[in-house]
Amino acid sequence: MNNTKEEQEKELLAQLEGDVKILSAELAETVKAIVDGGYSKFPILIAHIEDIAIAQKVIDKQESQSYYSFSASTMEEMITRKIILEDRKEDFEKQYKAHADDYCILLLHPETMKFIFAKKKM
Repeated sequence: MNNTKEEQEKELLAQLEGDVKILSAELAETVKAIVDGGYSKFPILIAHIEDIAIAQKVIDKQESQSYYSFSASTMEEMITRKIILEDRKEDFEKQYKAHADDYCILLLHPETMKFIFAKKKM
């Protein structure tokens, strides 16, 4: 019975991967602006299908004809909002640095909420 949840998650990740491929230039620009602007060394993109109030929306799914909308945030903001717990900060930074060539994306969906690292160059 667990298979359907797994299959659904696979589908969500495949849709996300497709969006990242199509929107790669915009996402790269967003991440670069966060780092270059001195806001954070740990930018996080949030992929969501419903509007959220926790971050600045940078890509609207209606306008971009993508499955997800994308918002921009940072690790620090996620810690402030207790999405990343303070005692997990070090682990998160290690993971982040280990995936330096990937986008860090928080997938927010009614079925799942998880951090994933998606290749910048697909």
